[in-house]
Amino acid sequence: MPDDAKKNCPSCGEPRGNRRQNWEPIYSGDEVLGYTCPACPTWSEPIRRTETARGIRFVAVVDATPRGSTRRKQVKRTVETLDGARRFVSEVRAEVAERGGLSARELTVERALEDWLNTRTKLRPPTRRNYAAQYKPAVEEFGDKPVRELKASHVEALVASMMEGGKRDGEAFGIWAIRAAVGRLAQALDRAVRDGIVTQNVARLVELPSDERVRGEALEHWETEGHGSGAFCRDLDRFRKFADEHRDAGAWRLTLCGMTRADAMGLRWSDINLDEGEATVRQGRVILDGKDDYTGDTKSGQRKRTVPFETIEPGTVALLKRMRAQQAGDKLRAGSAWIDSGYVVVNEAGDPLRPELYSDRFRSLCRKAKVPVIHLHSVRHTLAFTLHRLGVTPGDAAALLGHTVQVHLSTYLPESGASGIRAAAAALGGRRAAA
Repeated sequence: MPDDAKKNCPSCGEPRGNRRQNWEPIYSGDEVLGYTCPACPTWSEPIRRTETARGIRFVAVVDATPRGSTRRKQVKRTVETLDGARRFVSEVRAEVAERGGLSARELTVERALEDWLNTRTKLRPPTRRNYAAQYKPAVEEFGDKPVRELKASHVEALVASMMEGGKRDGEAFGIWAIRAAVGRLAQALDRAVRDGIVTQNVARLVELPSDERVRGEALEHWETEGHGSGAFCRDLDRFRKFADEHRDAGAWRLTLCGMTRADAMGLRWSDINLDEGEATVRQGRVILDGKDDYTGDTKSGQRKRTVPFETIEPGTVALLKRMRAQQAGDKLRAGSAWIDSGYVVVNEAGDPLRPELYSDRFRSLCRKAKVPVIHLHSVRHTLAFTLHRLGVTPGDAAALLGHTVQVHLSTYLPESGASGIRAAAAALGGRRAAA
């Protein structure tokens, strides 16, 4: 090697001046091939200097092969400073020496979230997919970052990016989506704290935007008029009149009895007792990711219930019998092409109706009936408020709709605390006065 080649750092090209006495020599045997400047890794370090569009970076590649393993294992990290790269190398080597492996250090945020989700063995497939969709923004923001390097400031940056224009499927993130993303991350980090991988859950140190979900009377619904036994909903009555003429009239009556779309779509004829005028909700049917048909357990234990539809909506038994007779006619016409699925709501070939088509038909019926076009789920909101106007207790209303009392109160009666206190006080005061 020419002597002048020894005058520049081979990594960055920095010229070696007389005042640079602490340059590291690069040896080949006893021969000095050149010198590395103090701003660059030495020849013996598993670090290289590289120039990127964002500036100078240092890439550390460290051997992390567990003791006794025949397969070589390496870990790689790109950092902004040489000191940071050297700390990484030192920590990795210390951990390998202490533990004989590197599983804790290799755990990234994405892997931690996936591992946490895999431990939730009792989740229904729709819920599992929802959870994965909820934490996806965190994976996109810092999924490849090791859990041990995650800071509260990183989570705060995620919240800020979601609030300041972040989008999913073309729509801006709402407050609930932001809280859900951080919430799932916090649950995964709780597991990392439990296992001793980190000492603190940084996601729980972050202040989240207030929960601004719509509650109470602000929920979309058809208005109920009157109080007590005289309470009624004009739009619901008008919708019923037009829906009774529809092919699936019996199913629309079940919707007007408080069944969710999943309840109605998952209902089989074997779940209906026409003699008693009751239907037992045992399962729900939904569409996963817009394509896969899934029938499984109800969303919660409360959703498994028996709904006395003939008591709620007299005449429903006759409409369900009409539906069954029509399906028998469809079966004769279809012949061998008929699919005997056993579901209550099917098309002309016996195939269970797609849930989104049921929602489309609901909106069409709303327009024909000239009532406000609300979401199908908002029929349940309408029934909840009607039940309250009729004087039904929250516990009984929750049972019919398949809610827990806590969820029912927080959703439909969020301001009931003060009035409830006054009513209880008046009752106790009246008891004392009577005495």
